[in-house]
Formats: sequence, C-alpha cells, structure tokens
Amino acid sequence: MKRWTITILAALCLCIGSSLVQAQTIDDIIKRGSLRVGLDLADAPYGYLDNSMQPDGLDFAVATLAAKTLGVKLEIVQVNAASRIPTLVNGQADIMMGALAILATRAMQVWFTIPYSSGPTGIIAPASTKIAAVGDLANLKVGVVRGSTQDVIITAVAPPSARLIRFDDDASSISALISGQVDCTVAGVAVGRATAAKNPDKHIEFKIALRQNPLGIGVRRGNTDLLQWLNTFIFNIKYNGELEAMHVKYNLPYGLPVF
Repeated sequence: MKRWTITILAALCLCIGSSLVQAQTIDDIIKRGSLRVGLDLADAPYGYLDNSMQPDGLDFAVATLAAKTLGVKLEIVQVNAASRIPTLVNGQADIMMGALAILATRAMQVWFTIPYSSGPTGIIAPASTKIAAVGDLANLKVGVVRGSTQDVIITAVAPPSARLIRFDDDASSISALISGQVDCTVAGVAVGRATAAKNPDKHIEFKIALRQNPLGIGVRRGNTDLLQWLNTFIFNIKYNGELEAMHVKYNLPYGLPVF
C-alpha cells in the first residue's frame, strides 16, 4: 500500500509539474489576464531601472506593447543572463527577452521568434589599453557575464593566457571595468556607448567586434500558437515603424539582421 501511495504521489507531482510548462495559447494568456515576461533589468539599454527605479529599456518597451496589444497587464519576471533559459523552461515566464541572442545551441532548449533587434558584441576598454585583435587579450583580465552569449564567444577565442573573470550581470562587469578590476570587458556596442557616456573621464572605447548578435523572443518548445502570434506582432511593429522608433529612443542601431 505504501509503495502504491508513493507511486501515485510521484505521478501526481509529475502531472502538476508538466502542467506548469505545457504549451500555452494566446487564449490562455488572455484568460489569465497577464503576460509574464522574463527581463534582465541590469542590462541597459535593453532593460534597466530608471532614476525613479521604474523598469525601462528596449526590451521593456517591446514587452509593454505586446501586453497592451493582447489587452492584458505586463508581469515582469526578473532574470539575469544565466537564469534566462531555466526560468523559461521551468514555466516561470511565458516568454523570455533579456537581450536573448538567437543561437542554434539555445534553440535545442527553446524556440525563437524572428529577430526584433541586433548588435555587435565585442571588447570595450579604456583608450590607453591597446587592443586591436583578439591576440592582444593575452595576459589581460577580461570581464564577461557568466552564461551569456559573450561568455560563449570569448571562451572560444581568448588566448590561453587571458584571464576571464565572470560576473552575474552587465552592471557588475562594467563596474569592474570602471574600477580597474579588469582591463577590458566583453559587451554589446550599445552597452559600450552607454558606459562611455556615463564615464567620460575613463575614455572607454569599443575596441574590436567579435560577433553580430540577432536578438529574439524565446518561448518554450511546442508553444506554436504563442510563437506564431509573437512573430506576427514583431512583423507588424517593424512594418508600422514602432520598432524603429523604439531603437531611436534608446540609441540602438536598427537594421540588418533585424529584417
């Protein structure tokens, strides 16, 4: 009897767990009345807290418009680079943004929409730090966000003598660069520009580009209905100019490979 009880309870737990991550439809989200979106609020200009400690950024703007279009409220699920995929797969968020680069390896875990933004990832450092090629990273301390696309890129190309120092988010990595804990850091061009603007005395430059990264919205595998709606939504805001206006507002490059 005890064995049967344990077996039944285990089966019930599996059923409950699987119900949390089952394929969702747009009707499910509308019925609930909220769209749960994973956002990284320490990754300006895609996601951050403004001077009033309110969410802002490109990803927040796109997510807000998506929720408004569906006629539901936006529910933010805060993530960092490393927690984005697990948070989505575990059913804690309906969709995942957080400047999520479209990668074939990630597509084995989640599905991606068509791109809504893009930008090169590269090395930023003070003007006095001479970096003209990847080989110049030899013997330097290089900051990078743990579990991010940047981490994958730099790990593959860094010279053996480069010391990769990993942080939980862009804010921590940038702080380490400004304070001199690292010689350079891996970041997107938009983050590099924002860092230079906020710290003019540090003379931060975008040194070399490592890769162009298209960004997509992630959904759990099997969520065909939700994926189709998001693709239509992105297409429409590209076509009517709203997406380009958002990029201009946040001083982000707009163009290929967005289309």
